[in-house]
Amino acid sequence: MKTAKYFTAFPGIFLAAFLLLFSQLSYAGIAGHVQFVKGLVQIANTAKQTRILQKGDAVHESDTVITAKNASVQIRMLDGGMIAVRPDSQLKFDSFVFSGEESENDKSFFSLLRGGFRSITGLVGQKHKANYRITTAGSTIGVRGTDHETFVVVADSELAKTTPTGTYNKVNVGETVLTTDKGTINILPNQMGFAADANQVPQLQPINLNIFTAAPSPALETKGTPTGESGRTGSVVDNAIQEQDVAPGSVTAQNPTLRPITADRPTAPPIKF
Repeated sequence: MKTAKYFTAFPGIFLAAFLLLFSQLSYAGIAGHVQFVKGLVQIANTAKQTRILQKGDAVHESDTVITAKNASVQIRMLDGGMIAVRPDSQLKFDSFVFSGEESENDKSFFSLLRGGFRSITGLVGQKHKANYRITTAGSTIGVRGTDHETFVVVADSELAKTTPTGTYNKVNVGETVLTTDKGTINILPNQMGFAADANQVPQLQPINLNIFTAAPSPALETKGTPTGESGRTGSVVDNAIQEQDVAPGSVTAQNPTLRPITADRPTAPPIKF
C-alpha cells in the first residue's frame, strides 16, 4: 500500500520539480528590463522571431532591439547600467552575465548594427572594464567606466547622404578606446572618435553635429548600486533623444534627475523625447 501511494504521489512531485526548473530557465540570460518606450520598438531573438517591446519587458542576451524611425527605448541593465537606443537603430545584446558578486566571469557585450545608443556603464563596465565591449562592422569599443554615445552610419541610411559612413563614438564622462585592425585611439570627455572601417586607422575628429551635441554632459553620479556601493548607476539617461528624421542628434539633459532605480521603489519619470 505504501509503495502504491509513493508511485501515485511521484508524478505530482516530478511535475512540481519540472515547473520549478522551467521557471528558473525562463529567466536565465536576462540582460535588463525596459524602462520607457516611445513609438514602435521590436525585439528579435536568435530564431528571428520578433515581437513588440513594451515597458517592463525583459531583454535577454542574444536579443536584438530594433527601433523605428520615430521610436526609441530605454533599458536598465541588471548591473545598474542604462541603455538608451535611438531611432532607426539595431542593437544586439550579444552576451550578458552578471552574478551580483563582481565576478571576473561577468561580461557585457553588444553589437551595434546601425543607428546609435547612449550607454552609462553599470558594475560590469566599472569593475571589469575588459569584459565590456561594443562591436560594429569595422571597429571595437572598450570603456574605462563611462557615459558614452556610439553611432553607426550605414550606406542605406538617410544620414549617409551628408555624413561619411562608419562608427562614431563620443564620450561624455570617463574614457573609451576605439580600435580597428590598423590601430587604437583613446577618447576623452567631449571628444569624438571615428573609424571608417576595419582597414582604416581610427581618428579623433571634431564632434559631428549631424549626430551629437557638442556640449559636454554633466556627471551622472549617484548612490546605491545593485550591491549597495556608491557609483554611476540608474540615473536618467537622455532628457531628449531627437528623432533622426527631424534632427539626427541627441540632446544632453540640462538638470537631470539623479536617483537609483530599485525593484522596491517607483521608477524615475519617463524620459522626455
